[in-house]
Amino acid sequence: MKKRNKGIKNMNIETKQAFLSSAISDISSYIHLTDTKVSIIMAVIAAIIVAIATCLEAIVYNIYCINLYSLIGILEVLFLSAFIVAFVGVFFFGLLTIRGHQSNLKCQSNWFIVKSVEEYSFEIYRKEIKQMTDNDILENMAAELYKINDINRQKLKTYKWVIICLFILIFCIVMLALLTLLEKFVEVFACL
Repeated sequence: MKKRNKGIKNMNIETKQAFLSSAISDISSYIHLTDTKVSIIMAVIAAIIVAIATCLEAIVYNIYCINLYSLIGILEVLFLSAFIVAFVGVFFFGLLTIRGHQSNLKCQSNWFIVKSVEEYSFEIYRKEIKQMTDNDILENMAAELYKINDINRQKLKTYKWVIICLFILIFCIVMLALLTLLEKFVEVFACL
């Protein structure tokens, strides 16, 4: 009977370890996916910078030709201002998302060593690992899962703002293009 209970207990520990290991892997993948998405968005922003640089003369000419006494001119200034703010926002929140994050949990585990090699040698580390019990391993895994979840939450908060700023940026580009076309259309019909 005792062997059976011990077998069930070991299986329970193995199940918990498998669960924690799988959860850590999944959350780590989500973090990498978020970083990849933000990197792609930053590449899109770089492409927008290249497009702006290519059409810089026409853009500057259109900015100088904005009639501030017309509704179209006022809308162009508003959308241009929103474009600049959103552009800076994408970069700012993108960098905040990609940068390294730390969890607020101050629990020390044997997974990530913050001490220097001089303070914490490999022999000490190996000795501590050998002395770990199944419960110590579960506690280490649970602490790391909690830390990774906290980091994922931090990244998702700033990623949300990257997406909002990107949406505003694209919306402003479309509106500025439409307003410029509308302004040219009005000029053409005014001459007729």
